[in-house]
Amino acid sequence: MSLKTELDALRADFMAKASPEVREAMARADAELAASGIAQRALKAGDRVPDFQLPDVRGDYVRLRSRLEISFTIYE
Repeated sequence: MSLKTELDALRADFMAKASPEVREAMARADAELAASGIAQRALKAGDRVPDFQLPDVRGDYVRLRSRLEISFTIYE
């Protein structure tokens, strides 16, 4: 089962149990996201991810590239 299929099933289950107010809010949020064009700007399968850094749990910054280098070293 693909991730999309699993997520679609989870969403359908959630929406079936949600109140009308929550379903309406979700529909509005979906429409706003679609109108924003964010999907067209998202990375697609096969795209190269730009290097970036984020804080870890201690507040130290970790670069993606450094994490990937460690991963490749471990699995080689």
